[in-house]
Amino acid sequence: MQLTVSAATNGLAVAALTVSCIGLVFAPVPFLFWFGGILAVVGVGLGIGALGRASKGAPRKAMAVAGTCLGVLALAASVFGWFLTKELVHEFEKDEPRSGRTYPSRPADPSTPTRPGAPSRPAPSKPADVPGVTTAVAFGETVTLDNGIKVTLSKPVKYKPETAYGRQTVKNAVTLSATITNTSDRPHEVIYAVPNVRDDKGMTADLVFDTTVPKMIKGSIMPGASATGVFAWEVPEGTSSITADLSPGTLMPSAKFAGPIG
Repeated sequence: MQLTVSAATNGLAVAALTVSCIGLVFAPVPFLFWFGGILAVVGVGLGIGALGRASKGAPRKAMAVAGTCLGVLALAASVFGWFLTKELVHEFEKDEPRSGRTYPSRPADPSTPTRPGAPSRPAPSKPADVPGVTTAVAFGETVTLDNGIKVTLSKPVKYKPETAYGRQTVKNAVTLSATITNTSDRPHEVIYAVPNVRDDKGMTADLVFDTTVPKMIKGSIMPGASATGVFAWEVPEGTSSITADLSPGTLMPSAKFAGPIG
């Protein structure tokens, strides 16, 4: 009787390539990045398993490599999708009017006489009139938000790169420090807190990535504690002033600042 040996198969390679491709489609999509990220992790795992089988003689090694690489790429795209989602939420929050809602007043009962001589009460201040939230304050001042979180942006100054790489790549930049202080009675979580900066013509400034900047603010800030980050932005030559806003937490209003470059 003649024995036949079945050829080795490598279905994991096909699965890795398929799952990673689907994950790459969903990863950069706002609000669906988490689904793409999960598929990317699964795709990378399947790809590693397929590479293990291929090293033992199974076919489709190239497909296994492609599936693994696409899975890693989908993971990076899911990170981009998370940042894009946060920016969309941040823009929606800035566009959403924060003044108190007005409702039609209930008509007075004509049978109830009006009390004569009653002093009129002063109209309550509208929450829209908050310096640092609806209008910018000067750099160096502190903006206190409703939940006890304080935000301070230092006065911007010219950025001087300390490394040869920075001197070659950075042409004209400004730098400032951002401080978030927690005066509430509970820890404050910071996931992503980077100021948005515009030059004196309203154009968005590009964040500088050097060996010394940026120094991010992230993690838990305990009650009574502060956290400080340092950032720099490239601005056009001749820029004399900038504006900046910083949201200290997810779905929190932004503290707004403006002023000249020192």
